[in-house]
Amino acid sequence: MSLSTYWLMPPRWSSCPKEDISSILNQAFTETDDTTNRTTGDNPYPGSPSSEGGIISLAIGPTDTHYDFTPTILVLASPIPANTTPDQALVDSAEALSHQVPGFRMLEDCPWPATPESAQLRTGIYIQGRVPITACQWAWIHSDGANDFLLTATATMTTPAFSNLNEDVLAIIMSLEVRNG
Repeated sequence: MSLSTYWLMPPRWSSCPKEDISSILNQAFTETDDTTNRTTGDNPYPGSPSSEGGIISLAIGPTDTHYDFTPTILVLASPIPANTTPDQALVDSAEALSHQVPGFRMLEDCPWPATPESAQLRTGIYIQGRVPITACQWAWIHSDGANDFLLTATATMTTPAFSNLNEDVLAIIMSLEVRNG
């Protein structure tokens, strides 16, 4: 089983080829004070999507040159264990977001009334080194007929760039379709 995405990219944004995602994420998450204590088991970006889950796609936005930070939207599939209900997986994923990102402060966790259907929207802020980050995450359940997955689309950008990029991010999310491959 494999999952794929379809989304429309506004100007200034591009969809990263799947074969480049791993190297881009490795560059983005090079060892810093924020990441030195993580173990490989803490890695929130496992390999390619399969029945075990993983990264489905990555969108890259215009670099905030003041902070040398590139905004992204990362779509991740995580299998839901047989002993976990889809509703519980959504609740657990909100807690995981708060614990996986050092210093993350959840500002909002509410139902998302548009596409993707039945999604939760989470917003929050944190500091990565000296860079103020705003994160928006959409989380929903997807089934391929045999397995249920928790899907998350997480947009990260510098907080100062948020007002210039939020319409782009919303346009991408509203066009996002995850398909069974």
